[in-house]
Amino acid sequence: MVKGFSRTAARRATAVVAPALMLVLAGAVPAQAAPAPAAPDASIAASAGTTWAETMRLKLGRDIHLTRLGTQLPALRVTAKTHASTLAAARTAETAAVAVVNRETATVRTTHAKHAAAATAVTAAKMALTAAKKHRPYSKSRVAKATKALTSAQATLKARATTAQRATTALKAARAAHTATVKQLTSATATYQTAAKAVRNAEIAIKAWPADRAALAAKASALSDQVVVQQRANFTTDRTTQVYGVTVNKVVAYSFQRMIDDAAKAGIKLSGGGFRTKEQQIRLRTVNGCPDVWTAPSSSCRVPTAIPGRSLHELGLAVDVSSGGSTINTRKSAAFKWMAANAGKYGFVNLPSEPWHWSINGS
Repeated sequence: MVKGFSRTAARRATAVVAPALMLVLAGAVPAQAAPAPAAPDASIAASAGTTWAETMRLKLGRDIHLTRLGTQLPALRVTAKTHASTLAAARTAETAAVAVVNRETATVRTTHAKHAAAATAVTAAKMALTAAKKHRPYSKSRVAKATKALTSAQATLKARATTAQRATTALKAARAAHTATVKQLTSATATYQTAAKAVRNAEIAIKAWPADRAALAAKASALSDQVVVQQRANFTTDRTTQVYGVTVNKVVAYSFQRMIDDAAKAGIKLSGGGFRTKEQQIRLRTVNGCPDVWTAPSSSCRVPTAIPGRSLHELGLAVDVSSGGSTINTRKSAAFKWMAANAGKYGFVNLPSEPWHWSINGS
């Protein structure tokens, strides 16, 4: 039902706009098969209404995202811990690979030095053989001894050349293995940093969300009276749309659908009566026994009914909520208790005198 054009006192606060740090994720899948209402469009002329709708869409979308993120956080931490272990192993492997490269480098230096020394020895043996052959009187034993020394020196040179080549090959393999471990370390570092950043960002967002959510709610609340004023000034029925058979203003359509969907998930089936024309409001005043259609206060009617032109139903900004086919007329019902606990999250405020009446500003 409706109330006169009064304001709910002491519920407006100056709000700080919470930063839109992330993209709004899609809303929950509707519990009933119905198309989602369109986002605020050009037909919503009043800037306050557009801002209110965008604020609530952001708030509700972020609420889904942060709830989901909170559920995912333990798994994100496990993933980061796993990647930290992989990174530690990669660092150990790279350190070991460096040690192998250093060892093989030292071996190459040693073997090449021995090879150079063997080459020098061969040169000296050749010179000694030449000298032995030229020595007079000629001595076969001296030449034989010099020849034997040269043969031995050449064999040593050949062996050391083979050893040096093997060392060079081993060093090349060690360097290739080190290059592979560096790539693995680089990859493991990047993967770990990504996982750690995901955890850090999630923790920051989750910690900040209560304050951000409160700021968004306060912003929407502070705008609600202005929405009513601007909508009343130039309202047309083009600004309404249907959500599960309930006609509401496009400003509140997304929030109303989310509320219906989330209530259904909690086992509470909600519906109701939303927009009504001025003519329907006049007829309702008559049916409800108001002493005078245009002047009698709402409270003088058998069922409180606002004076035509003052009802938020005429703007599609109020809904008389029903559950299970019946209007919520008691605060003891499961539907009212759910609404009392949750409706504010979607930007709907109860008119204290009417358990069934929920609107954008509580009027």
